Amino acid sequence: MSTTSRDFFEAMYRVDADPWSFATSRYEQERYRTLLGHIPSGRFAQVFEAGCSIGELTAGLASRCGEVFAIDIAQPAVERARLRCQPFPNVTIERATLPAELPEGPFDLVVFSEIGYYFTAVALAELAAGLAQRLAPGGLLLAGHWTGHSKDHVLGGTQVHSIISTELIGSQSMSLAVHEHHGGRPGGVRPDQGFVVDGWIKP
Repeated sequence: MSTTSRDFFEAMYRVDADPWSFATSRYEQERYRTLLGHIPSGRFAQVFEAGCSIGELTAGLASRCGEVFAIDIAQPAVERARLRCQPFPNVTIERATLPAELPEGPFDLVVFSEIGYYFTAVALAELAAGLAQRLAPGGLLLAGHWTGHSKDHVLGGTQVHSIISTELIGSQSMSLAVHEHHGGRPGGVRPDQGFVVDGWIKP
């Protein structure tokens, strides 16, 4: 089974409702705090989250943004994310596959976190361009990915951010606004590895 297919992800969620420990991992909580630290409350009215999984980061976005539209490839993840975000009437969560089912936008903020690994370099560059096209002027594309290695991944996290940056800045459609590299922390699911966060602003 391809590790980039809908069947793969749905099988993962059938075995474990939280297969990547998004709700419990200290590593993931630190990543969420870092991403949300670049999202000031009240600034972003229309938000798109690509690959929301079980909705942990979605809930954080909902508490500081306007309307949040989130998608995931796996229906079991979507159902759990909807339960997680029930307290937030400003959240809509749907099952969709990227890049074929990109929403129209425009969005003030696009969050692209922990899913870039599952695309080829060519497909990721095309997806990055599509996301940038759906940003409103002054909008932010914020990405965060693990810098370790997994046999399930097509690309590494550092590669993901390099490809996005090359596509966006190379085409002069965006400018880099945020760059952070975080080392691993003891006690997490991935204690020996870190993550990278980048943000690009649309002029």
